[in-house]
Amino acid sequence: MEYTNTLGYDEITREVSSYFSIIEYYVRPDGSIEYKIFPTEDVKEKFLGLWSSLKNKKYIPILRKDETYFTLYVTHFFERRSYSWKIAIILFAATILSLLTDGWLRATSPIEQEIFGWNPIIVTLLYAISFIGILGLHELGHLILSRKHKMASTLPYFIPGIPGTGVPTFGAIIFATEPMANRDQQFDVGLAGPLFGFIAACIVSVFGVLSSVPMSLNEFNIRFGQEQVFFVNVPLIMNIMMMLLGKVSVSQPTVVILSPLAYAAWFGFLITFLNTLPAWQLDGGHMARSVLPERWHRIATILSALIMAFLGFILMALLVLFFSYGQREIRPLDDVSPVSKSRKLIYVLIIVMIILCAPIPL
Repeated sequence: MEYTNTLGYDEITREVSSYFSIIEYYVRPDGSIEYKIFPTEDVKEKFLGLWSSLKNKKYIPILRKDETYFTLYVTHFFERRSYSWKIAIILFAATILSLLTDGWLRATSPIEQEIFGWNPIIVTLLYAISFIGILGLHELGHLILSRKHKMASTLPYFIPGIPGTGVPTFGAIIFATEPMANRDQQFDVGLAGPLFGFIAACIVSVFGVLSSVPMSLNEFNIRFGQEQVFFVNVPLIMNIMMMLLGKVSVSQPTVVILSPLAYAAWFGFLITFLNTLPAWQLDGGHMARSVLPERWHRIATILSALIMAFLGFILMALLVLFFSYGQREIRPLDDVSPVSKSRKLIYVLIIVMIILCAPIPL
Protein backbone atom coordinates (compact mmCIF):
# COMPACT_ATOMS: atom_id res chain seq x y z
CA MET A 1 0.00 0.00 0.00
CA GLU A 2 1.43 3.38 -0.99
CA TYR A 3 1.23 6.49 1.09
CA THR A 4 2.70 9.95 1.22
CA ASN A 5 5.29 10.57 3.92
CA THR A 6 3.57 13.59 5.44
CA LEU A 7 6.34 14.46 7.91
CA GLY A 8 9.36 13.88 5.72
CA TYR A 9 12.37 11.77 6.63
CA ASP A 10 14.34 14.69 8.10
CA GLU A 11 11.48 15.64 10.41
CA ILE A 12 11.05 12.05 11.61
CA THR A 13 14.79 11.80 12.22
CA ARG A 14 14.75 15.01 14.28
CA GLU A 15 11.88 13.56 16.30
CA VAL A 16 13.80 10.32 16.96
CA SER A 17 17.02 12.18 17.79
CA SER A 18 15.21 14.15 20.47
CA TYR A 19 14.85 10.89 22.40
CA PHE A 20 17.74 8.68 21.25
CA SER A 21 21.33 9.02 20.03
CA ILE A 22 21.33 7.89 16.40
CA ILE A 23 24.34 6.01 15.02
CA GLU A 24 23.08 5.64 11.47
CA TYR A 25 19.87 5.27 9.54
CA TYR A 26 18.54 4.46 6.12
CA VAL A 27 15.20 4.32 4.30
CA ARG A 28 13.93 0.81 3.66
CA PRO A 29 12.27 -0.25 0.38
CA ASP A 30 8.83 -0.25 2.05
CA GLY A 31 9.19 3.42 3.00
CA SER A 32 9.92 2.88 6.68
CA ILE A 33 13.10 4.20 8.31
CA GLU A 34 15.55 1.98 10.19
CA TYR A 35 17.72 3.58 12.88
CA LYS A 36 20.67 2.15 14.77
CA ILE A 37 20.64 3.76 18.22
CA PHE A 38 22.75 3.56 21.36
CA PRO A 39 21.27 1.52 24.26
CA THR A 40 20.22 3.59 27.27
CA GLU A 41 19.09 2.68 30.76
CA ASP A 42 15.90 4.74 30.46
CA VAL A 43 14.95 3.27 27.08
CA LYS A 44 11.44 2.36 28.28
CA GLU A 45 10.54 5.93 29.23
CA LYS A 46 12.15 7.41 26.11
CA PHE A 47 10.38 4.96 23.83
CA LEU A 48 7.02 5.75 25.42
CA GLY A 49 7.65 9.44 24.81
CA LEU A 50 8.54 8.81 21.17
CA TRP A 51 5.59 6.43 20.77
CA SER A 52 3.14 9.00 22.10
CA SER A 53 4.58 11.78 19.93
CA LEU A 54 4.69 9.79 16.70
CA LYS A 55 1.31 8.20 17.30
CA ASN A 56 -0.33 11.63 17.22
CA LYS A 57 1.27 12.14 13.80
CA LYS A 58 0.13 8.75 12.43
CA TYR A 59 3.51 7.04 12.72
CA ILE A 60 4.55 4.07 14.80
CA PRO A 61 7.98 3.14 16.27
CA ILE A 62 9.15 -0.45 16.71
CA LEU A 63 12.16 -1.25 18.92
CA ARG A 64 14.22 -4.43 18.69
CA LYS A 65 17.59 -5.48 20.12
CA ASP A 66 20.66 -6.50 18.11
CA GLU A 67 23.85 -7.94 19.54
CA THR A 68 25.38 -4.50 20.13
CA TYR A 69 22.83 -1.83 19.33
CA PHE A 70 19.11 -1.23 19.38
CA THR A 71 17.26 -1.08 16.09
CA LEU A 72 14.36 1.33 15.82
CA TYR A 73 11.93 1.20 12.91
CA VAL A 74 9.54 4.04 12.17
CA THR A 75 6.69 3.39 9.78
CA HIS A 76 3.32 4.79 8.89
CA PHE A 77 0.53 3.77 11.24
CA PHE A 78 -2.15 1.88 9.35
CA GLU A 79 -5.49 1.87 11.11
CA ARG A 80 -6.85 -1.62 11.57
CA ARG A 81 -10.29 -2.20 10.11
CA SER A 82 -13.05 -0.92 12.31
CA TYR A 83 -15.42 -3.29 14.06
CA SER A 84 -19.16 -2.83 13.91
CA TRP A 85 -20.82 -1.58 17.08
CA LYS A 86 -24.13 -2.80 15.62
CA ILE A 87 -22.85 -6.38 15.59
CA ALA A 88 -21.62 -5.93 19.17
CA ILE A 89 -25.11 -4.83 20.27
CA ILE A 90 -26.83 -7.67 18.41
CA LEU A 91 -24.50 -10.24 19.98
CA PHE A 92 -25.04 -8.69 23.42
CA ALA A 93 -28.83 -8.93 22.98
CA ALA A 94 -28.52 -12.54 21.80
CA THR A 95 -26.39 -13.37 24.85
CA ILE A 96 -28.97 -11.79 27.18
CA LEU A 97 -31.69 -13.86 25.51
CA SER A 98 -29.57 -17.02 25.83
CA LEU A 99 -28.97 -16.36 29.54
CA LEU A 100 -32.61 -15.57 30.25
CA THR A 101 -33.72 -18.75 28.48
CA ASP A 102 -31.18 -20.89 30.34
CA GLY A 103 -32.11 -19.22 33.62
CA TRP A 104 -35.78 -19.90 33.05
CA LEU A 105 -35.13 -23.56 32.23
CA ARG A 106 -33.19 -23.88 35.49
CA ALA A 107 -35.67 -21.97 37.62
CA THR A 108 -38.64 -24.02 36.38
CA SER A 109 -37.01 -27.46 36.47
CA PRO A 110 -38.70 -29.93 38.88
CA ILE A 111 -35.54 -30.39 40.96
CA GLU A 112 -34.96 -26.65 41.34
CA GLN A 113 -38.60 -26.09 42.29
CA GLU A 114 -38.53 -28.95 44.79
CA ILE A 115 -35.34 -27.78 46.47
CA PHE A 116 -35.59 -24.00 46.30
CA GLY A 117 -39.19 -23.17 45.41
CA TRP A 118 -38.26 -19.63 44.40
CA ASN A 119 -40.13 -17.31 42.08
CA PRO A 120 -38.81 -18.38 38.64
CA ILE A 121 -38.99 -14.86 37.20
CA ILE A 122 -36.81 -13.40 39.96
CA VAL A 123 -34.36 -16.32 39.74
CA THR A 124 -34.12 -15.95 35.96
CA LEU A 125 -33.33 -12.24 36.21
CA LEU A 126 -30.77 -12.69 38.99
CA TYR A 127 -29.13 -15.51 37.04
CA ALA A 128 -28.79 -13.43 33.87
CA ILE A 129 -27.60 -10.36 35.78
CA SER A 130 -24.95 -12.43 37.60
CA PHE A 131 -23.58 -13.83 34.36
CA ILE A 132 -23.54 -10.47 32.58
CA GLY A 133 -22.02 -8.84 35.66
CA ILE A 134 -19.10 -11.29 35.71
CA LEU A 135 -18.48 -11.21 31.95
CA GLY A 136 -19.15 -7.48 31.69
CA LEU A 137 -16.70 -6.55 34.44
CA HIS A 138 -14.10 -8.78 32.82
CA GLU A 139 -14.39 -6.85 29.56
CA LEU A 140 -14.69 -3.53 31.40
CA GLY A 141 -11.30 -4.25 32.99
CA HIS A 142 -9.75 -4.56 29.54
CA LEU A 143 -11.40 -1.34 28.38
CA ILE A 144 -10.31 0.65 31.44
CA LEU A 145 -6.66 -0.40 31.18
CA SER A 146 -6.66 0.12 27.42
CA ARG A 147 -7.91 3.66 27.90
CA LYS A 148 -5.44 4.22 30.75
CA HIS A 149 -2.58 3.33 28.42
CA LYS A 150 -4.12 5.38 25.59
CA MET A 151 -4.74 2.33 23.43
CA ALA A 152 -7.69 1.99 21.09
CA SER A 153 -9.91 -1.10 21.33
CA THR A 154 -13.33 -2.27 20.22
CA LEU A 155 -16.49 -2.79 22.21
CA PRO A 156 -16.77 -6.27 23.74
CA TYR A 157 -18.35 -8.94 21.56
CA PHE A 158 -20.45 -11.23 23.77
CA ILE A 159 -20.94 -14.75 22.45
CA PRO A 160 -24.29 -16.44 23.16
CA GLY A 161 -24.31 -20.07 24.22
CA ILE A 162 -26.82 -22.91 24.00
CA PRO A 163 -29.53 -22.78 26.68
CA GLY A 164 -30.15 -26.00 28.55
CA THR A 165 -26.70 -27.46 27.88
CA GLY A 166 -24.86 -25.97 30.86
CA VAL A 167 -23.10 -23.47 28.58
CA PRO A 168 -25.43 -20.45 28.31
CA THR A 169 -22.61 -18.27 26.94
CA PHE A 170 -19.17 -18.73 25.46
CA GLY A 171 -17.89 -15.55 27.11
CA ALA A 172 -16.87 -12.39 25.32
CA ILE A 173 -13.96 -11.04 23.34
CA ILE A 174 -12.51 -7.59 22.80
CA PHE A 175 -10.09 -6.57 20.05
CA ALA A 176 -7.17 -4.17 20.42
CA THR A 177 -7.03 -2.02 17.29
CA GLU A 178 -3.37 -1.12 17.70
CA PRO A 179 -0.25 -2.90 18.99
CA MET A 180 0.79 -2.56 22.63
CA ALA A 181 3.69 -0.22 23.31
CA ASN A 182 5.67 -2.36 25.77
CA ARG A 183 5.52 -5.34 28.09
CA ASP A 184 4.05 -3.32 30.95
CA GLN A 185 1.03 -2.48 28.78
CA GLN A 186 0.82 -6.07 27.58
CA PHE A 187 0.76 -7.29 31.18
CA ASP A 188 -1.74 -4.71 32.44
CA VAL A 189 -4.30 -5.22 29.69
CA GLY A 190 -4.04 -9.00 30.07
CA LEU A 191 -4.36 -8.77 33.86
CA ALA A 192 -7.32 -6.41 34.12
CA GLY A 193 -9.97 -8.69 32.59
CA PRO A 194 -9.37 -11.81 34.72
CA LEU A 195 -8.87 -9.71 37.87
CA PHE A 196 -12.14 -7.78 37.46
CA GLY A 197 -13.98 -10.99 36.51
CA PHE A 198 -12.52 -12.82 39.52
CA ILE A 199 -13.70 -10.12 41.91
CA ALA A 200 -17.20 -10.16 40.38
CA ALA A 201 -17.33 -13.98 40.59
CA CYS A 202 -16.30 -13.83 44.28
CA ILE A 203 -19.16 -11.43 45.06
CA VAL A 204 -21.72 -13.55 43.21
CA SER A 205 -20.27 -16.68 44.83
CA VAL A 206 -20.95 -15.44 48.36
CA PHE A 207 -24.67 -15.03 47.61
CA GLY A 208 -24.65 -18.21 45.55
CA VAL A 209 -23.13 -20.34 48.30
CA LEU A 210 -25.46 -18.86 50.93
CA SER A 211 -28.47 -19.78 48.78
CA SER A 212 -27.21 -23.29 47.96
CA VAL A 213 -28.61 -26.31 49.79
CA PRO A 214 -26.36 -28.94 51.42
CA MET A 215 -27.52 -32.44 52.20
CA SER A 216 -25.89 -35.65 53.35
CA LEU A 217 -24.86 -38.21 50.77
CA ASN A 218 -27.49 -40.67 52.04
CA GLU A 219 -30.29 -38.10 51.81
CA PHE A 220 -29.17 -37.13 48.31
CA ASN A 221 -29.18 -40.76 47.13
CA ILE A 222 -32.65 -41.33 48.58
CA ARG A 223 -34.14 -38.21 46.97
CA PHE A 224 -32.30 -38.10 43.65
CA GLY A 225 -30.58 -41.46 43.23
CA GLN A 226 -32.59 -42.42 40.15
CA GLU A 227 -32.61 -38.99 38.50
CA GLN A 228 -30.10 -37.48 36.11
CA VAL A 229 -28.10 -34.91 38.06
CA PHE A 230 -25.30 -32.77 36.62
CA PHE A 231 -22.21 -32.87 38.85
CA VAL A 232 -19.44 -30.27 38.63
CA ASN A 233 -16.02 -30.00 40.22
CA VAL A 234 -16.16 -26.92 42.41
CA PRO A 235 -13.04 -24.71 42.41
CA LEU A 236 -10.95 -24.45 45.55
CA ILE A 237 -12.17 -20.94 46.38
CA MET A 238 -15.83 -22.05 46.36
CA ASN A 239 -14.94 -25.03 48.55
CA ILE A 240 -13.32 -22.63 51.02
CA MET A 241 -16.42 -20.42 50.97
CA MET A 242 -18.67 -23.42 51.58
CA MET A 243 -16.63 -24.46 54.61
CA LEU A 244 -16.48 -20.92 56.00
CA LEU A 245 -20.23 -20.44 55.50
CA GLY A 246 -21.07 -23.80 57.06
CA LYS A 247 -22.36 -25.54 53.94
CA VAL A 248 -19.95 -28.48 54.11
CA SER A 249 -17.83 -30.14 56.77
CA VAL A 250 -14.81 -32.36 56.58
CA SER A 251 -16.33 -34.89 59.00
CA GLN A 252 -19.02 -36.32 56.70
CA PRO A 253 -19.63 -36.55 52.94
CA THR A 254 -21.86 -33.72 51.78
CA VAL A 255 -23.56 -32.92 48.49
CA VAL A 256 -24.29 -29.27 47.82
CA ILE A 257 -27.07 -28.41 45.40
CA LEU A 258 -25.80 -25.25 43.73
CA SER A 259 -28.31 -22.46 43.40
CA PRO A 260 -28.54 -20.67 40.03
CA LEU A 261 -26.41 -17.85 41.46
CA ALA A 262 -23.80 -20.35 42.62
CA TYR A 263 -23.73 -21.90 39.16
CA ALA A 264 -23.18 -18.47 37.61
CA ALA A 265 -20.25 -17.93 40.01
CA TRP A 266 -18.88 -21.41 39.22
CA PHE A 267 -19.00 -20.63 35.51
CA GLY A 268 -17.31 -17.28 36.14
CA PHE A 269 -14.45 -18.95 38.03
CA LEU A 270 -14.13 -21.51 35.24
CA ILE A 271 -13.81 -18.80 32.56
CA THR A 272 -11.29 -16.96 34.74
CA PHE A 273 -9.25 -20.14 35.20
CA LEU A 274 -9.15 -21.09 31.52
CA ASN A 275 -8.53 -17.54 30.33
CA THR A 276 -5.72 -16.88 32.82
CA LEU A 277 -3.65 -19.95 31.98
CA PRO A 278 -0.34 -18.84 30.40
CA ALA A 279 -1.31 -20.07 26.96
CA TRP A 280 -1.16 -18.61 23.45
CA GLN A 281 -3.09 -15.32 23.08
CA LEU A 282 -5.36 -15.81 26.09
CA ASP A 283 -5.24 -13.07 28.72
CA GLY A 284 -2.90 -15.25 30.75
CA GLY A 285 -0.81 -15.75 27.64
CA HIS A 286 -0.32 -12.00 27.29
CA MET A 287 0.80 -11.79 30.90
CA ALA A 288 3.13 -14.77 30.54
CA ARG A 289 4.62 -13.39 27.31
CA SER A 290 5.46 -10.13 29.08
CA VAL A 291 7.16 -11.96 31.98
CA LEU A 292 8.70 -15.00 30.27
CA PRO A 293 11.07 -15.35 27.32
CA GLU A 294 9.45 -16.47 24.07
CA ARG A 295 10.71 -20.06 24.36
CA TRP A 296 9.33 -20.45 27.89
CA HIS A 297 6.04 -18.96 26.81
CA ARG A 298 5.70 -21.68 24.16
CA ILE A 299 6.43 -24.32 26.80
CA ALA A 300 3.83 -22.73 29.10
CA THR A 301 1.29 -22.90 26.26
CA ILE A 302 1.85 -26.65 25.86
CA LEU A 303 1.64 -27.24 29.62
CA SER A 304 -1.57 -25.20 29.79
CA ALA A 305 -3.12 -27.30 27.02
CA LEU A 306 -2.18 -30.46 28.93
CA ILE A 307 -3.83 -29.09 32.08
CA MET A 308 -6.98 -28.28 30.11
CA ALA A 309 -7.08 -31.79 28.66
CA PHE A 310 -6.47 -33.39 32.09
CA LEU A 311 -9.42 -31.48 33.56
CA GLY A 312 -11.68 -32.51 30.69
CA PHE A 313 -11.54 -29.43 28.47
CA ILE A 314 -10.10 -31.37 25.55
CA LEU A 315 -11.67 -29.27 22.77
CA MET A 316 -10.26 -26.04 24.15
CA ALA A 317 -6.85 -27.67 24.62
CA LEU A 318 -6.86 -28.73 20.98
CA LEU A 319 -7.91 -25.25 19.84
CA VAL A 320 -5.11 -23.63 21.83
CA LEU A 321 -2.53 -25.99 20.35
CA PHE A 322 -3.94 -25.63 16.83
CA PHE A 323 -3.99 -21.85 16.77
CA SER A 324 -0.65 -21.47 18.55
CA TYR A 325 1.19 -23.88 16.25
CA GLY A 326 3.37 -22.04 13.76
CA GLN A 327 1.80 -18.68 14.55
CA ARG A 328 4.05 -15.69 15.06
CA GLU A 329 3.72 -14.21 18.51
CA ILE A 330 2.21 -10.79 18.93
CA ARG A 331 5.11 -8.78 20.32
CA PRO A 332 4.89 -5.30 21.84
CA LEU A 333 6.41 -2.42 19.90
CA ASP A 334 9.17 -2.13 22.50
CA ASP A 335 10.25 -5.73 22.90
CA VAL A 336 13.53 -4.64 24.51
CA SER A 337 12.48 -3.20 27.87
CA PRO A 338 11.63 -5.81 30.51
CA VAL A 339 8.38 -5.81 32.44
CA SER A 340 8.59 -3.98 35.77
CA LYS A 341 9.57 -5.88 38.94
CA SER A 342 6.25 -5.04 40.61
CA ARG A 343 4.38 -6.77 37.79
CA LYS A 344 6.54 -9.85 38.18
CA LEU A 345 5.48 -10.00 41.84
CA ILE A 346 1.84 -9.52 40.85
CA TYR A 347 2.17 -12.45 38.45
CA VAL A 348 2.98 -14.71 41.41
CA LEU A 349 -0.40 -13.71 42.87
CA ILE A 350 -2.03 -14.42 39.52
CA ILE A 351 -0.71 -17.99 39.70
CA VAL A 352 -2.36 -18.28 43.13
CA MET A 353 -5.60 -16.98 41.58
CA ILE A 354 -5.38 -19.63 38.84
CA ILE A 355 -5.06 -22.36 41.49
CA LEU A 356 -8.03 -20.97 43.44
CA CYS A 357 -10.21 -20.98 40.32
CA ALA A 358 -9.15 -24.42 39.05
CA PRO A 359 -12.01 -26.97 39.03
CA ILE A 360 -9.86 -29.64 40.65
CA PRO A 361 -11.68 -32.74 41.97
CA LEU A 362 -11.43 -32.88 45.77
